[in-house]
Amino acid sequence: MKHFKLLLVIIPFALISCYQDMDDNMPRQENTPDPLDDNQFITEEGEVFSTGLSCTGTGNFSTGKTQILNDLEIPEELPEEFDLSEFLPPVGDQGQLASCSSWAVSYYLKSFQEYLENGEDYSSATTFSPSYTYNQLTMGECGGTSIAETLDLVQEQGVSSLALFPYDENGCSEQPTEEQIAAATAARISAFRSLSGENMLAEMKTLITQQQPIVIGAYLSTEFGTTDSFGLTAYREHVVDYGTGDCHAMLVVGFSDEYNAFKVVNSWGENWGSDGFVWIDYAAFENVSDQSTNFRVINNAYIAYDAVTELEPEV
Repeated sequence: MKHFKLLLVIIPFALISCYQDMDDNMPRQENTPDPLDDNQFITEEGEVFSTGLSCTGTGNFSTGKTQILNDLEIPEELPEEFDLSEFLPPVGDQGQLASCSSWAVSYYLKSFQEYLENGEDYSSATTFSPSYTYNQLTMGECGGTSIAETLDLVQEQGVSSLALFPYDENGCSEQPTEEQIAAATAARISAFRSLSGENMLAEMKTLITQQQPIVIGAYLSTEFGTTDSFGLTAYREHVVDYGTGDCHAMLVVGFSDEYNAFKVVNSWGENWGSDGFVWIDYAAFENVSDQSTNFRVINNAYIAYDAVTELEPEV
């Protein structure tokens, strides 16, 4: 795959001894009933994974009250493939909490943005805590949250590093201190926009080539994460039953015309899927505005702009 060339020295994640993957030693839940109410996705093998995106439980695409991305210039030619995933922090696992929106925004997107800005190796001090946003949005009631409210909080406050506010998969009641809130302002976004749902395939490809991953909300049917003809963990076109699934937030970080799909990082650990990633068929994004199709699974799509920290001028 073609990768965006950064003027940075990339140190392989495997050589970073000071950082422990977020999915290390996290036990998987037993099969439990009523996944829709419990923010859970149950595979055909009976494995249970947490979701947690607030949605209507349908495939309807919504921009909500968020300002729409306008005037994006689409190049006449786009590459056949592009991949930003090597610049992400290590794949993590949200565990038993319904914290997928905070994983997509606070952990993956914000860590990615700060890495591009600062070029610092990934460690607990340079990756950002899903608990910081999730706990404030849920206040001890560990249910689902929305992508937009998570982005809004990161725009207002920023997000704390894992070193200062570790992720706790067992609860969501702990709230940040004044000192932690003050430190979080160094990792803010300046604004966020919703994609309109029109010309989505070209818009998303363009954004990815411009170092702009897209946070999406997706409805998960039983076909999510199955193996496709390429041997990939994927989500391919099919007739969706909207009465048996749940919604989930993830980050789109690449695309491939060969696979006819976008590459998406999940928050279920590196042992799930294709090393923690899933490929979602282009059709899911082409279909968002077509009420007649049977495969309409993308509920939301957002980009966020990094609030670049201005350094004090040298005296």
